[in-house]
Amino acid sequence: MTARRTSEALQTTPVAVTALSNEALQQRQVLQATDLQRAAPAVSIGTGGTGPASILYISIRGQAQNSPNSFSDNAVGIYIDGIYLGRAIGGNVGFLDLSSAEVLRGPQGTLFGRNTTGGALNITTNAPTQNFEGYIRVGAGNYDANLFEGVLNVPLTPELAVRFAGRYEDHKGYFPAPFLGTNLGSLDSSYLARGSIKWEPNSLPLTWTVSGDYTRQRGSGPPFVAAALNPASPLSYYYGLAQRQQANPGIIGQESDAILTGALGFAVPTADVRKFIPAGLTGPITQFGNAAFPNSGGLRSNNPLTTYQYNNFGRAELDMLGRLGDGTTGWSTTSNLAVDLGDLTVKSITGYRQSRSFNVFNISALPTAAGAGYSIYRNRQFSQELQLSGDFGALSFITGLYYFREHGTESTLADTFEYTPIGTRIFNNANYVQQSKGMFFQANYNFTDRLRVTGGIRYTWDKRFINRHNTVNWNLPAAQQTCVVGPNAGIPNTGDDCNNPETVKFSYPAWTAGIDYRIGQDTFVYLKTSGASMSGGFNSRPVPPPYSTSFQPENVRDVEAGFKGEFLNRRLRTNLAAFYSWQSDVQRIVNAVVCNGTPPQCATTQFVNNAGKVHTYGVELETTLLPWRGMRIDASAAYLNAKYVSGTRFEDQLVNGAILSVDRSGEPVPYAPKWTAAFGATQDFDIGADMLSLHADYSYISSRYFDFFTTGDPAQAPSVAIANDASRIRAYGLVNAVATYSLKEQKFDVALWVKNLTDKAYFTNVFNSYTGLGVTAQNPGSPRTYGFTVTYRWN
Repeated sequence: MTARRTSEALQTTPVAVTALSNEALQQRQVLQATDLQRAAPAVSIGTGGTGPASILYISIRGQAQNSPNSFSDNAVGIYIDGIYLGRAIGGNVGFLDLSSAEVLRGPQGTLFGRNTTGGALNITTNAPTQNFEGYIRVGAGNYDANLFEGVLNVPLTPELAVRFAGRYEDHKGYFPAPFLGTNLGSLDSSYLARGSIKWEPNSLPLTWTVSGDYTRQRGSGPPFVAAALNPASPLSYYYGLAQRQQANPGIIGQESDAILTGALGFAVPTADVRKFIPAGLTGPITQFGNAAFPNSGGLRSNNPLTTYQYNNFGRAELDMLGRLGDGTTGWSTTSNLAVDLGDLTVKSITGYRQSRSFNVFNISALPTAAGAGYSIYRNRQFSQELQLSGDFGALSFITGLYYFREHGTESTLADTFEYTPIGTRIFNNANYVQQSKGMFFQANYNFTDRLRVTGGIRYTWDKRFINRHNTVNWNLPAAQQTCVVGPNAGIPNTGDDCNNPETVKFSYPAWTAGIDYRIGQDTFVYLKTSGASMSGGFNSRPVPPPYSTSFQPENVRDVEAGFKGEFLNRRLRTNLAAFYSWQSDVQRIVNAVVCNGTPPQCATTQFVNNAGKVHTYGVELETTLLPWRGMRIDASAAYLNAKYVSGTRFEDQLVNGAILSVDRSGEPVPYAPKWTAAFGATQDFDIGADMLSLHADYSYISSRYFDFFTTGDPAQAPSVAIANDASRIRAYGLVNAVATYSLKEQKFDVALWVKNLTDKAYFTNVFNSYTGLGVTAQNPGSPRTYGFTVTYRWN
């Protein structure tokens, strides 16, 4: 394994890490990054939200950035063949031909750099070998799923080899959407391809591997379902008004608009809002609640997977936004060059990646013209790392220099409360340039063949630039749009004059220090402390006062003690870790509705804010047992306790016209499940020259909040309590199984598989705007899926 950027044994590595080989990944059906939640303790991974299906919301030990985008980073770094993946938006496109996947828990800032306060996912692909080998795999399943995958490895000369891998897959949608006349959650097409070449000349002490990959994924996107509907919200009000006007058009303009009248202080006649909902829609708005959540009854469907999103309002721009779907396209190239100089090794790791992702969404989760949007994310990144490592008997070290630069754009066309007087069309558009430089050094010294100490330091310099170009009335020609940022805010955008550039610089250290001791040949203990930071940045979308348009780095310090042992003639492996961490300037997402002007024009927004200090502690256990021939049992469990430090998180709120300081430090920490657990068993049977392998696993994650709010307004307290409860993902457990029959002489494998065997209804993410838009929505997880694969191998 390579958790410390060098090859070493898992059982003598002083890091809490879950290492999965290619065989283990296949056996546990870990086919993409989200599946790692089932394979490692203290890990929570979500998808959906307001981003595309390829986005990752990763939390390890409660350390998370709960909406990573182009301007805010993840708390868990993703590394593919040593290259840092700067944007989590394209991180969940699937695994292909991997050598291993490692989940490192706890701060990894010294060797892996910034944005690893929670840990790191270290993914290594298979490099070319000197064997002519490969495989072809085809598969099919329910929801019309199809799979075609293949690998070809060819040695061209004794010094040069190439490897090619590719996969295509698709499936129909999982989630009924009756107002769309289709199902959402489909994977319309997914293409993954990689080619690599490896050169190991006999005349030179070097190894050089160059690879390139291409990804293209399209689907209908993750659906939203309503976990809670606010009867006193603008959404509910205009829903009811539209129904009344459809049934009796004569009342248009003859009654006062409750929303505007309350905001302006005088009666305002109602406008024509009939098109806010589909024509002829009857029944209360509560009928669109979801069966998995508390509701008032009378639901339109008892299927918790049903979504009610809609896109046929009769206005071209809005209907375009309602064509729900998403996609990611990208390519990258990587160079890994290692030169062996005897006691010293020099490495150069170079990477370039380019991607474009988009998603079309309706965050209202209802058949209403409230909350439609279309986002596009473009990114290009380059990184270069130079390493020098040495091994001089008792002393070993690694040192290096690191450079990273990325640039791109993020834009969102949002249409909020269309066909109502408070509706607005806002274009959130910003370009960015982000640069990071670092230098690091880490050394290990063996006082004896059992006692070792480790120390390391890294220093990072970040520079971040953003230029916002946000306007309203995006459906009009550019000259008729109004700039809403910078010095020209409030005036028509007559040209390229809607600019709001900002630059900020951060610098911070990361470090580690530890001691480990080999008690016996098969038992090992360690104690270490580490520090790391998650970079600060900017908010591109509107930020209401008193919040800031920028946010500071989040800093984490921890102490960890671990035990690793093998017993019963190495038939039992037990790894245990306990930790305590201190977080400061914690980064948290705020969802809000911003209203400006007279009459007020309202739009949804989302931004990052620093939110106090958090103390976290926990225990993690991983064990493997080989009780008899052919049987392997894997189990893991983790306990996590995360709390804000009392008195460290205050917020100024406007209550009844006065500023009130509210203590929010009593809130639960989001993305921090108290319990995670997994159990898996595999039994292999020899049947002549063939083999039958039966595997089943169960994974559990306890409930966790994705959002929480404390209000200083007693009148808002009941609504806030409902919103908080609806922002909690309920606990769930999933069962998966696979049976594989291998004809060894014919080199065929036939596998029957099932995921979510019990067809458990569960959810993966939350968008909370109960007191703003009027709805808290959640993204449902996949239902039971099953199918088969047939694989032919050669070597």
